Amino acid sequence: MATVSEALSIALDHHIAGRVAEAETLYGRILEAVPGHPDASHLMGLLLAQTGRVAAALSHLDAAVAGDPASPTHHLNRGKVQDALGRTVDAAASWLATLRLQPDHGEAAERLAPALRLLAETAFDSGALASAAALYERVLALDPQNLSAAFDAAMAAKGLGRLQEAARLAGLAARLDPALVRARMAEAEARQALGQTERAIAALRPAVALDPAQGGCWASLCLLRNELGQRGAAVTAGRRAALAAPADTGLLVRLAAAQQIAEKPRPALAAARRGLSLDPASAELQLALGAALDAVHALEAAGRALERAGRLRPGDAAALAEHGRLCERAGLVERAAALLQRALAARPDDGDSWVALGRAALRRGDAAWAGRCACWALRLVPGLPTGLLLAGAVRETQGADREALALYDRAIAAAPGLGTGFSRRAMLLLRRAVGDAPPPRRASGKRRLSVSTLGHAGRFGNQLLQYGYLRVCAERNGMELETPEWIGRHLYGLDDPLPGPPLPSLHEEDCGVPALLDGRALAGADGHDVVGYFCGDTAPLAPHRARFRALFTPVGAVAERAAVALNGLRARGRTLVAIHLRRGDFGRNDRFWIAPEGWYLDWLADLWATLDRPVLYLATDAPELADRFARYHPVLAGDLGAPLPGAEFFTDHWILSRADHVAVSNSSFSVTAAMLNPALRAALRPDRERARLVPFDPWNGPVLLP
Repeated sequence: MATVSEALSIALDHHIAGRVAEAETLYGRILEAVPGHPDASHLMGLLLAQTGRVAAALSHLDAAVAGDPASPTHHLNRGKVQDALGRTVDAAASWLATLRLQPDHGEAAERLAPALRLLAETAFDSGALASAAALYERVLALDPQNLSAAFDAAMAAKGLGRLQEAARLAGLAARLDPALVRARMAEAEARQALGQTERAIAALRPAVALDPAQGGCWASLCLLRNELGQRGAAVTAGRRAALAAPADTGLLVRLAAAQQIAEKPRPALAAARRGLSLDPASAELQLALGAALDAVHALEAAGRALERAGRLRPGDAAALAEHGRLCERAGLVERAAALLQRALAARPDDGDSWVALGRAALRRGDAAWAGRCACWALRLVPGLPTGLLLAGAVRETQGADREALALYDRAIAAAPGLGTGFSRRAMLLLRRAVGDAPPPRRASGKRRLSVSTLGHAGRFGNQLLQYGYLRVCAERNGMELETPEWIGRHLYGLDDPLPGPPLPSLHEEDCGVPALLDGRALAGADGHDVVGYFCGDTAPLAPHRARFRALFTPVGAVAERAAVALNGLRARGRTLVAIHLRRGDFGRNDRFWIAPEGWYLDWLADLWATLDRPVLYLATDAPELADRFARYHPVLAGDLGAPLPGAEFFTDHWILSRADHVAVSNSSFSVTAAMLNPALRAALRPDRERARLVPFDPWNGPVLLP
């Protein structure tokens, strides 16, 4: 009688030779004699599977594994049968067992990867993202070149909020298929969310090169460029997005937002209107339209657009908040408070709305409630500049000047270009240093022209432009200019009436300044409240330069300080050369760019030997730069006496306005000083295209260069 081994060998010979019936009979007899025999069970299972009896095969393969769990082959073949029966989870487990026993088993690895991928997809589709992510990682460990697994793993990681992992996996997918635009967009989105703006841009550059008509990539680039302060590049990317998909209203919303951030409200207005022509019922586009109209100070029209947005999306917190903030700026305190309270009830984490509500409360005289609003805003967004300003204004109202100054200083550090903090600090300190400003004179009854944002929109040089332009315009048209409290009252003894009842707002681009300067008044019986920065061409104002200069004549203790500083400088030489090097809040974006000191040194090298006993004055907020000019022995403001508290910059501006030769920064501060200079022999400014200083006429050209 044959042994089990001999019988198994004979059965296997039948099996290999294709004599299936004979093999099956012998396998069956062996299993009757030795139930669960591992090899016989394994071979019987294979035979049944090969002859189409897959379900019956599985019990034999289970027995084979149970009898010899150390056999990689038993696990492998059981996995094949389980897979054929649609039992993918069990099949994957069998192939994992094969690899644990034999890590270099190629067939098991090859079969396991697609099974795991199928399981990952099932988990992903069912919302089990953590399981999906783990499965995708196992696929990639087996098959690092699996493009689909890499991309899908990135999507799972993104859904789980694992942004660093999502960025890494999306980058892997992009490297596996450089033409896969979606992978580059996914990496960019993750990098942006991580605050890695430059790396996000780097991820998108190849995408737009591969597919310039990909509107989504351009739209993302638009937002990223804005984050870096690259406003021109952001608007360009936004335009490309709109061109790539002219009927995509979502892209037009993004374009309008980018143009708003880039301080291009009129193109933003055009983008919003174009979108509304495609989809008049879009609440997002109505919001964009309202924001753009607000930016050009068409406040009534902005209010109507925001009301439409509210009707399209009743109770929407964003629409309520935007409308409430608009009403607060327009002085409609009660209406603002009602809208903002509704907005905050729906979205209490909106720091900007808490600030606006606090400002409305402060206007009503409720400093305690305004203070609570400021606390809420700063709790939500620590260091929020507008929240710090509100808190400072509350403390100033309550007589806590030292605390108010500390809050204003924090606001200035957080947002150096924000005029409000600069103005509030300056006026508080100037009152201590030189006394109260002249009391505002009573309104004369003439037609009114108002500049209610003076002291808030822009800092010192820009405030001089706003006031000077509009004061001359008012005088040329028999009108009276109304201004809020601002630094010019202390420095120059200006006593214009305070703003009366709100006037219709008008942007400088809409009021026709050249016509006003020629005596052609605005239509409207009650005048307007004009808003703008007035940094355009100075040529229309040139015929009135004498009046402009006369407006900004220092008075009282300020005049005395100015005389001492200038006399002290003149005593050091005969020819006064002044250079303005602005740093501080400059260099943060492509609009307020910094010219290298080398340009100024090159100019001095050519000029210095031609002058009679020259003395160099360096006007700068970065005194350490004096070392670069050491050979010229520069004089700084600190060398001419103690600074004027609250107007520490005043000596710099005053000397620039009295020097013989002036080299300015690309800044309204030094350009206005050059405009006020009655004896200027030569003025130069930095030109980025020519990479050097060039002569310019401060009364015939733009205040700022691109």
